[in-house]
Amino acid sequence: MIKECINIKNHPLNQHSLALAIGFFDGLHLGHISLLDEVKKDKDLTHAVLTFTPTFKSSLQDKKLELLLTEKEKDECLKKLGIEKEFVLPFDEETKNTSVEEFISFLKSFNPKKIVVGSDFTFSSKASGKATDLNILKDNDIDIIIKDILNINDKKISSTYIKELLKENKFKEAQDILGYSFFLQGKVIAGFQNGRKIGFKTANIDYPEDKVILKDGVYKTMITYDNKTYLGMTNIGKHPTVDSLNEAIVETHIIGLDKDLYNKDIKIEFKEYIRPQQKFSSLEELKAQLNKDLKYVLSH
Repeated sequence: MIKECINIKNHPLNQHSLALAIGFFDGLHLGHISLLDEVKKDKDLTHAVLTFTPTFKSSLQDKKLELLLTEKEKDECLKKLGIEKEFVLPFDEETKNTSVEEFISFLKSFNPKKIVVGSDFTFSSKASGKATDLNILKDNDIDIIIKDILNINDKKISSTYIKELLKENKFKEAQDILGYSFFLQGKVIAGFQNGRKIGFKTANIDYPEDKVILKDGVYKTMITYDNKTYLGMTNIGKHPTVDSLNEAIVETHIIGLDKDLYNKDIKIEFKEYIRPQQKFSSLEELKAQLNKDLKYVLSH
């Protein structure tokens, strides 16, 4: 996949034979997949997306960035989904203040054969442009497809709804909408090695920057390492019983894998919330609780 960062006035002109889906595409959930599937119906066209930098959305909403997928993860997923070109529009003053007419002219200059958006798509200054405004491009022989928003349980499928589910520990419901389990991934870092003292060796990663923040606590997880998958239990928090931390860490006991993974990449998929983080009076008390957690993970 070719990824190009562009802006409104300096962008690739006359891209030939594009089928272009437009959106933020955080999470690449089932609603997004429906747009991409529409793009990929045209086998003779180059399958492409026009998306935006993460700061675009956080600036509009004036809140901390919390993504379902990091930029790197999104790029990898788009490639796996068969997207051949990804155009990225940064959030800057020029983009922010673009008029409806300027944005439509910007799209026209790509020379696309097809544009696909969701019916809730907005653009230009103060979101004044609506999806239906793109229909004017039909005069340029551009096929405009406006997809209805998908719903589940009378709720609009959206990244915002998925994040709400994750923060409520409703991982199965979130998975049904994402089409995959929410995950964290990163390189294993050195810890305090307290886990191995009580028979629960862990692989630790920093909480990835900009990802949705899950509640502190213990989770049933699936871990992928070296193309193999293992059952595990993961603690997110500052482990208050010993060596309390200033920042939360992600500690995972991988069942059936007993080797040092320092500097190795692991992927942690979240399946179920087991219990909140607790402070125990001793390591023995912590060990007893972890054995209960392990029994639960193995039996559910």
